[in-house]
Amino acid sequence: MKMPDMRLLLALALALAPAAARAVTLTVNGTHADVLIGANACKSKSLLAAWDLQQTPIGADTVKLIGTSDSSLCTSTTAPAAPNVTFFNSSPTAQQQTFTVTASQMVLSTADGGVAPCDDPDIVNRTSANPRSNVLCVQHQIPSGLGQGPVIASDQVNVRFALAPPLPPRALAVTPGDAHLKVTWSKGDDAEDIANYDVHVLPLGVTSDAGPAAHVTSTNADVSRTDLGTPLTNDAGYNVYVIANDSYANVSGPSNPAIGFPVAVSDFYNHYRDAGGDAQGCSTSGSSFWIAGVALGAALLLRKRRKARDGAALVALFALLAPAARAEPQHRPNVLVAFKIDRYDPKVDSEPGLTGTPYHDIFGPKAPLRYQLEVDWEVAHPFGSLLIGGTFGFWQNRGKGILKDSPPDNPKPSEDNTLLNVFPVGLIATYRFDYLVEMWQRFPFIPYAQVGLMRAFWITYNGRGDVSKDIQRGGNGSGWTNGYTTALGVAFNLGAIDPGLAREAYLDTGIQRSSFFAEYGWTKLSGFNKPGHLILSDHAWRFGVSVEF
Repeated sequence: MKMPDMRLLLALALALAPAAARAVTLTVNGTHADVLIGANACKSKSLLAAWDLQQTPIGADTVKLIGTSDSSLCTSTTAPAAPNVTFFNSSPTAQQQTFTVTASQMVLSTADGGVAPCDDPDIVNRTSANPRSNVLCVQHQIPSGLGQGPVIASDQVNVRFALAPPLPPRALAVTPGDAHLKVTWSKGDDAEDIANYDVHVLPLGVTSDAGPAAHVTSTNADVSRTDLGTPLTNDAGYNVYVIANDSYANVSGPSNPAIGFPVAVSDFYNHYRDAGGDAQGCSTSGSSFWIAGVALGAALLLRKRRKARDGAALVALFALLAPAARAEPQHRPNVLVAFKIDRYDPKVDSEPGLTGTPYHDIFGPKAPLRYQLEVDWEVAHPFGSLLIGGTFGFWQNRGKGILKDSPPDNPKPSEDNTLLNVFPVGLIATYRFDYLVEMWQRFPFIPYAQVGLMRAFWITYNGRGDVSKDIQRGGNGSGWTNGYTTALGVAFNLGAIDPGLAREAYLDTGIQRSSFFAEYGWTKLSGFNKPGHLILSDHAWRFGVSVEF
């Protein structure tokens, strides 16, 4: 057999080699992201180009590092003409190599007007809204052999120039709060690429500062200290202005200044105390422990029920395999899980000795939704079902604080928000008359009655997002209120609509019964009428859904 021509083998090798060259990669200063050059960096920044050919050089290939404003030159064999430039043009000595160029070498403009690159009129007036974009690219050429041109692989990184500062922020507005100021503004130019803002706050008459009072990425800030680090004082005047910093490290001039005067504001708890409220609250540390413990207990209960459901699914599998077993009725439910909602309007203003209506002064007639989760165990079946369980809920109301200098008979709202959160927890007993539902599959109604001991943790916040405090009289805006609850309701068993479908749901999921329900509840949360408690009593219709396993 005749040996192949060595020249043919070499040509074949050169023809196949380019496949590996297509994976060339380029980074600049350790990243493939765009390099952003601002005024301060143009004359000083170095760009370290590092490329990886993804293969060992074969000796006949060539690597070029090109600076250009036309990215098509990155894959062309044509020598780039000015102002484009080839920084590196050599046979590679290693798979990975580096080369350093300066930012000013990448300006690449013919409109320089005889000035240095970074003073080029084509870039010196460009902002982040219209940057000049050039490309630094690496080009890997491998001869293809057989009379064909080289195969080229390339990668590129954009180098963008914006040397002009962004426009100053505009439409600056200052809203007074209690020992703080809320500041809002707009971009000087919506197209600019702004990285962050410095918000300066100085007392009137002070011209020097020690740094920004706030450094934010949004177009709003809530400041409670001056540039000098001193807290803001109510009724004192402050000069506020904002400076923009773009992504190219250019800094705008200051916005037009605005003057703000913090004002004394009573949040909900302080307004309640001003009206003669007696609840002094307590430390939040123990309360947080209680809430965390209840939440953890609920999670463990649900986890336990998931395991039980898996076991029920296994039982259901055997039931599917045994037709005789399918005819047997499923066992009585053991656990009930219910989710309920209602409109909650706590009767805070019913406290004896209050002057006025501090709760409704702050929150008005709103009655936000309260959400509650209930888990019960069926412990006995005396002509129905007796259940023992627990409940945990959450409710929040948001209002506006009251200006302290407004008259008591005409309280005026401020711009400060104030919050009241309530977390009810309780131990409850329920009697469900489900005897008829157990007797007749088509009977849908389950009347029930409920009674239990309740405890609610309440906490209030001022306009700065801090837990309220009554500094003048002493008191903390969080605490517990004890009491009890009762309810009468009726559940509608959804399985009565289609017992066959309900049976299949049991076999598939382990759910014995699912229901919609409505109940009317009375909750007496007043510390059993002892003084020193925030009254959180209410009565309302509640609606929800329950499942039984």
